Amino acid sequence: MNSIQVSDSKTLKLTNVLSRRIMPEELQSIPTILTQMDNYIRSQNALPVGPLVQHVVVVPGPQPEPQLYLMRQVNQLFARVDAQYHMDAVLRVKNCLYAHFTGPMTKSDLAGQKLKILAFENDIKLKDSVYSIFVNQDDDEAVVDVFMEKD
Repeated sequence: MNSIQVSDSKTLKLTNVLSRRIMPEELQSIPTILTQMDNYIRSQNALPVGPLVQHVVVVPGPQPEPQLYLMRQVNQLFARVDAQYHMDAVLRVKNCLYAHFTGPMTKSDLAGQKLKILAFENDIKLKDSVYSIFVNQDDDEAVVDVFMEKD
């Protein structure tokens, strides 16, 4: 069944987060990059935990540009990481609007749109930062959690 459930004042908390920025010219290579991330995690004698997390942040300026980060939680903190990666012991994003989307993956962007409408109708200012957690995804049925940080 298709649905988008929304809530306010939620906190996103992730632990042992390995992240990698995706440059615009790499967008076509995301499946390969994900495989490389998983291989890197295993090379550190660790395992990925939970679903893929995507973070999109728009950097302000004369020509604002979105930056895309892919994130994976792992079962242990790495002491050192390769230059292309970043590691956070705990990533906590408080005071977010939250949407739980269930439906076709092709329509999952509706969750973010619904949160933007909720913010507009309730005069809530949002930061230009969106976290999407792909709990389950296939062409027919996807479950995606979306967190938008309030300003």
